[in-house]
Amino acid sequence: MPSPITVNIKMYQVGELGDCFLLSFREGDKESNVLIDCGSFRNSANSKTRLNTVVTKIKSQLKSGRLDIVVGTHQHNDHLSGYEHAKDQFKDSIDKVWLSWLDDPNDPLANQIAADHKNLVSQLAAVNSALTALKPGKELDPVRDILGFYGLDGTGPGVPERGLANLKQFSKSKVDYLTPGDIKSLPGISPDSVKVYVFGPPKDQKLLFDKDPANGQSYDQALRLAGMDAARFLSTISNHTGKADPTEDQFPFPKRYKRSEAQSDKEIVNRYRSSEFAWKRIDNNWMEQANQLALYLDSYTNNSSLVLAFELVNSGKVLLFVGDAQIGNWLSWEQLEFNAGGKCVKAFDLLARTVLYKVGHHASHNATLVQGLEAMKHEELVAMIPVDKTDPNITKPNGWKMPAENLYKRIKEKTKYRVLRMDDGFADECDPSKAGYKGKWADLPSKPKINKNDLNIEYTVFG
Repeated sequence: MPSPITVNIKMYQVGELGDCFLLSFREGDKESNVLIDCGSFRNSANSKTRLNTVVTKIKSQLKSGRLDIVVGTHQHNDHLSGYEHAKDQFKDSIDKVWLSWLDDPNDPLANQIAADHKNLVSQLAAVNSALTALKPGKELDPVRDILGFYGLDGTGPGVPERGLANLKQFSKSKVDYLTPGDIKSLPGISPDSVKVYVFGPPKDQKLLFDKDPANGQSYDQALRLAGMDAARFLSTISNHTGKADPTEDQFPFPKRYKRSEAQSDKEIVNRYRSSEFAWKRIDNNWMEQANQLALYLDSYTNNSSLVLAFELVNSGKVLLFVGDAQIGNWLSWEQLEFNAGGKCVKAFDLLARTVLYKVGHHASHNATLVQGLEAMKHEELVAMIPVDKTDPNITKPNGWKMPAENLYKRIKEKTKYRVLRMDDGFADECDPSKAGYKGKWADLPSKPKINKNDLNIEYTVFG
């Protein structure tokens, strides 16, 4: 009979939007430490200093000074930038790295997808640069925001790409590239005590490429077509600025349809230029194509997240870490089954036994499938949300809605108001020390801790 097992989860406060979770599994005198992601949205001096401080604090928690497993979920700055900015601390501290099948250099499909993905990122960076030279207003904000996830500085590969390369180099043993249906064990812990189930990213190309599978796109075309659209858009910009081949005639309509103001009805021109009707102007509407391409790129990359479910076998309790998985990734789990020693285990059965849910994509509206959240029925369910309300992407006018209002409300209801946030520690209505408290923390075998000096929110699951 295996010894009782506990899992201590620490959600680190990276100071802005970002993910960094340390899971410490203990079985008697045996221990296994798993770090899932380490990154923040920006690459400022403050961001780099904060991440290095966080990594120093993580290493202080390790008896051996080494991480048994490091997981990189997907290539976004807010998940991987720490592996670049704190690489000197990581390079001699990692025994094993887990990545998704999409990062496998020996997988032909993964290589084609990676090439198409990189092409679209590069094209969008060029689009952003070209449009910036036109000095538009806020039309490009969505493009710049999304390029921020890639840490692009115009000097070469983005920060998350370099972070991923570092992880592959730092792994003491061969990197494991995980595929849905895989079952893994943890080094140093009995395989009969903890099983790790790989949920995503899906191999189904339709589900992988679409945030909304109802659109009916197939993966092997979507990224490539988006890259082609970006290339055409760049050509359009060149024609607009007069820097392209003069025989090209496509910005954004053929020249024969253009009329100067002198050739146009004066009353119509005055009406169009008046402040009263500014909201109707379409001069810069053509730039929205860049925003749509950027949003597609963002949705695909999130959907490519590595998703892991850690089962504490004796109790059946499950800890679910979804990266930033969007709807296509979640939908792929409905038919997912695992062969666990001759026993069939279904993904949604594991969801039903989930006691710790790391909420995807900072609790945005499209990163938690309704059916998935409703399937989580365990009496001890707790949620952790890596969100920071002071992040400029949230505080700016019409900023990102994180957490999304309706999702946030439902998560609190499902967990009996046992929700932890990266910024405040407790979510509103979940803090025992404040008015309006509704949380049922007393029903659990352990209570959360807010460790301000150590920059983390801590919770322990007993299995």
